[in-house]
Amino acid sequence: MGKYDPLASFLGAREEPRWDASFADVERVLGASLPPSATSYREWWANQSGAGHSQARAWTGIGWQTGKVDLAARRVEFTRVKRPQAATNSSLPDRRIQDERTLFATAGAWIGTTDRDTLIHAGLTALIEREAARRLSRRGGTMPDFEAPPRRRPA
Repeated sequence: MGKYDPLASFLGAREEPRWDASFADVERVLGASLPPSATSYREWWANQSGAGHSQARAWTGIGWQTGKVDLAARRVEFTRVKRPQAATNSSLPDRRIQDERTLFATAGAWIGTTDRDTLIHAGLTALIEREAARRLSRRGGTMPDFEAPPRRRPA
């Protein structure tokens, strides 16, 4: 679990579209102190999700962003920019996946195992296969080990 995952879980569970928080509020949610750069540099709160911005990936990854940041008052405003997509498959529970336990429980029910390593392996394998197929498809190729059934041509 990443350092900023508790913040992502907290924001993801909120019904309100805005959270005006003190830095102390954020620290309570994290269960840890913010790094000195968070209280000294407004850029720490930027909505950049590249390398070295694990904090921003936590909130942008679930559809939130920061707005007003007041370093002197030690406050930050989070706003929801998009809601997570609702499940369209009727066999899915009618709720958002809010934390890691729920994610593993749902995947385990689908696959039929509760072993975390097996679930992680299956999830990563499926992700890699899907991404490889998507990239090949964009280039006009197909999966090399995929054998399509023979086509029947009209007489």
